Amino acid sequence: GGRGLGGSGGGVNSRRPLDPEEDEDSYEDSLLDDQSQEEEEEQQEDEEEEYVEESQPTDDDDDEPTAAGDDAVLDLAELEQLQEEAERMKGLGNKHMAAQEYTRAYNAYSAALQLSPVGPSSHVFLSNRAASLLSLKRYSAAAVDARRAVALAPTFGKAHARLGQALYFLKQYKGAVEAYEDALKYEEEDGYGGGNNAVTRAYLQKAREKLAKQEERERKKRAGAATEDATVDGDETTTAFG
Repeated sequence: GGRGLGGSGGGVNSRRPLDPEEDEDSYEDSLLDDQSQEEEEEQQEDEEEEYVEESQPTDDDDDEPTAAGDDAVLDLAELEQLQEEAERMKGLGNKHMAAQEYTRAYNAYSAALQLSPVGPSSHVFLSNRAASLLSLKRYSAAAVDARRAVALAPTFGKAHARLGQALYFLKQYKGAVEAYEDALKYEEEDGYGGGNNAVTRAYLQKAREKLAKQEERERKKRAGAATEDATVDGDETTTAFG
């Protein structure tokens, strides 16, 4: 079959143009008033056969899905390679953390995230980078990474624990308590337990105590402000009627 200009061939509207001779014959036939009904039907059948023939996919059309499939396989292989390299960078970051080389650990986890920003282990990379930021006392940045990790994996206990620790040092004790409570819940569900739970429980208790003191100070502050306002109002009344 033929092709239309600039087309891939074989579409509903891709009938090839008739040859010049065929065009001329068609024009002359249209001038004949005595063309029989039988000839009209035969011509219609010929046109329908031509339409069906031209509508069949060409070899080029058949090749396109195969090429797309090859690209998909290639993309999958590349993604797997990137994920493997990201895991290698995470392992390097863990070694730096163990050696208390926190800036190098941060850089390694950042490299892992660049390689796999939304992969199957990206929440771990973010949580680990939050841990390195906590060790560098960059608590606000640690909270951001921990929240991103929680967003990717809401039941990942370690991310909640690191968010709790970041908020604790930012003196946001209410948020810290909530994060530690979530950490304990998900760590127990995942069966981690052990040392992680002990540390989380200790910090949860500290956060609760800090929150209680913070709320007590705020309560006294509000009470003092109310007393001061009442005293000022009383002085004004005395001045007015004294």
